[in-house]
Amino acid sequence: MKRLEAKVEFVDKIKSDVFLLMFKSGYIAKSAKAGQFLQLKVDKRATILRRPLSIHKINGSSVYILFRTRGRGTLLLSRYRAGDALDIIGPLGKGFTAPSAFGETSPLRGGHPTSCVPRILVAGGLGVAPLLFLAQKIRHTEDRRQRTEDRKEKHIVLLGAKSKKEVLAESEFKKLGFKTLVATDDGSRGFKGTVTELLKKQLSAISRQPSASIYACGPKEMFSEIKKIIEPYPQVSCQVSFEQFMGCGLGVCCGCAIETTGGYKKVCKDGPVFDLQEIK
Repeated sequence: MKRLEAKVEFVDKIKSDVFLLMFKSGYIAKSAKAGQFLQLKVDKRATILRRPLSIHKINGSSVYILFRTRGRGTLLLSRYRAGDALDIIGPLGKGFTAPSAFGETSPLRGGHPTSCVPRILVAGGLGVAPLLFLAQKIRHTEDRRQRTEDRKEKHIVLLGAKSKKEVLAESEFKKLGFKTLVATDDGSRGFKGTVTELLKKQLSAISRQPSASIYACGPKEMFSEIKKIIEPYPQVSCQVSFEQFMGCGLGVCCGCAIETTGGYKKVCKDGPVFDLQEIK
């Protein structure tokens, strides 16, 4: 982690209130892990606290941030233009399971590896933000192991939105070779219902698998639903990335503390990624 300054390359409007910002940083591109975040200082004269934003994806030295305008800080950030300076601290926090652990195999008789553990990425709304970078890491590891064609169809992305107009990053996941399914509350696209209801349907289809891994990001209420859904599946593990207000982002102010089975923990330092079974 370090403090650095970078120049904005562009800010694109993706939806009415969703924006994609890109800047270049060789340091962040090289050191960031999927699930980590950055603390951005937005207009020192108008705001005091930095804004914590997930790393959405990385291509070469280009770092992308996907965010929704929720308050004064993110509204000001949406108005940045090419050449504007960004004051950044990061990468910060604990990310998803280390990339070296993705795509593990277990031996069968004769020394042949089994097919990979299915990965299910579950995004509730803007919860898609850190999951695309995770998908990039999974795909990169599989390409390196030269088994992508055997494994990519086993990985699923479930995107939840209120309506078809609010679905995010669908084409990006498809380009990475992930089977991508959409759930909309109003049924205007894909499965009619919540993304957790769609997850329940998908899990029943892989119930005979020896194991599966879920990676989710969204509101805390979504995590509670996932916890109930995976109860009948002891072979299924789940990591969740919290969307939480943060003051300092460095574990000093305790403004992002949440209750876990191991006591209170700080989302910025102990997370934002936690094992779902830790969450109360």
